[in-house]
Amino acid sequence: MVLTSLINAVILIIVFVFFGIFLQGSRTLSENGEKIVGFTAREVGLCLVLSLLINCIIYYKMSLAPIWRLENEVKRYREDNVDDGSEKTKPITDDSVETALKQLMQERKVANEWDAIKEKQRKSTELYALQSQIDPHFLYNALDSIRGYSLIHNMDEISDITEALSRVFRNMISDKQKYFSIRKERDNINNYMKVQQFRFNNKFDYSFEADEEILDKYVVPRMMLQPLVENAIMHGLERKVDRGWIKARIFITEKRLMIEVVDNGAGVNEERLVFLREMMKKKPSEYGILESVGHTGIALININRRIKLDFGNRYGISINSTPYIRTTSEVVLPLLINKGQE
Repeated sequence: MVLTSLINAVILIIVFVFFGIFLQGSRTLSENGEKIVGFTAREVGLCLVLSLLINCIIYYKMSLAPIWRLENEVKRYREDNVDDGSEKTKPITDDSVETALKQLMQERKVANEWDAIKEKQRKSTELYALQSQIDPHFLYNALDSIRGYSLIHNMDEISDITEALSRVFRNMISDKQKYFSIRKERDNINNYMKVQQFRFNNKFDYSFEADEEILDKYVVPRMMLQPLVENAIMHGLERKVDRGWIKARIFITEKRLMIEVVDNGAGVNEERLVFLREMMKKKPSEYGILESVGHTGIALININRRIKLDFGNRYGISINSTPYIRTTSEVVLPLLINKGQE
């Protein structure tokens, strides 16, 4: 604004002088043979008016016109930006350019934060993969050798467990797909549970429910169910003295896919449950450092964050628990069609 004012002042002086000379606003007074140059009041006024007129035109082009164009762009943005219910975009409800610019800057800030979170998560995932990487061929060959030895010596149970463990590792390490069909996710969790049943000497019962028609029609993010089942075993059934049970279920509603894991283990106390629910409500940018949350908290919160980053805040995890009676972890996902079946 200061620079614009200085430019306008200089232009005003230049135009004033130029029109004074151009209009020949001078008169010659003969006095002692000398020429005296001067301006009449009328000529001065005319030069001033013309100078101001040109200065106003220049000021409009340099200052007012860009602001009006900005207002038109803001109005067009407000008309085109329809609220779809998400938290990322909301229509501008104020005609003030200042308010509109603040809102646009806030939306850009939120978008940049989401991009930063996704990039940080990607790098963290890559680092974890490098830290935990095992040569797949060495692992598979070792497991196949154990399985072969078991078959030779008629140890069928060891052979079955080794085969199940091999398949679980193949899905965890080798498969690069982002999504699994429900059938593949079911088979993977069944193999995982076969290993766990062997480990805990069939201490608990396990069941999986899903309608046959949805097994190949829809997909879910890979390894989505296994951490929920593992959480139920490690922090629920493992601490239960008598026999327990765990049930996994996948079903669909009109617009959503639901994953449900229920167990009758030790469960979650009320204080911990309130804390986890508060963490689930937070946006990914608000999670902060999770080291103090605990293993069960990190597992659930990381899954919840992964879902929200991929699909939005309307999806995620909810948890309910009555210790030693019923603990339910429920995942809400969008309906994702298996394109390989189209």
